[in-house]
Amino acid sequence: MQDLRDTLARRIRDLIPGARLNGHPERRLPNTLNLTLPGLRGESLVVALDQHGISLSSGSACKSGSPEPTHVLMAMGMSEEEVHCSVRFSLSRETSASDIDDTVDAIERVLEEMETTVRFLPCK
Repeated sequence: MQDLRDTLARRIRDLIPGARLNGHPERRLPNTLNLTLPGLRGESLVVALDQHGISLSSGSACKSGSPEPTHVLMAMGMSEEEVHCSVRFSLSRETSASDIDDTVDAIERVLEEMETTVRFLPCK
């Protein structure tokens, strides 16, 4: 699971210049990936990827649906803008390499679509 998580992180960073890992690079859960994606509002990406069958969350697990920036990411020294540009992917024992490919492909399509059809709200 950790290898799949790290592959997902690497491939997203290849697609999105400036994408940054939130949290410790080694001491973290093997099934969770939290990234800041500069210029992409997390909530907008969640909605856009849902249209492609990909589920993820914005912010952190402690946010639980609140529109306010999560205190956990803020306590890590992130700005409010960075928090609003953060997303969280959760993997399971059932996640496959094919699922990672599908996720990255969907992100790539959303990035292409946002040029013409998807209207992202800018990060605050």
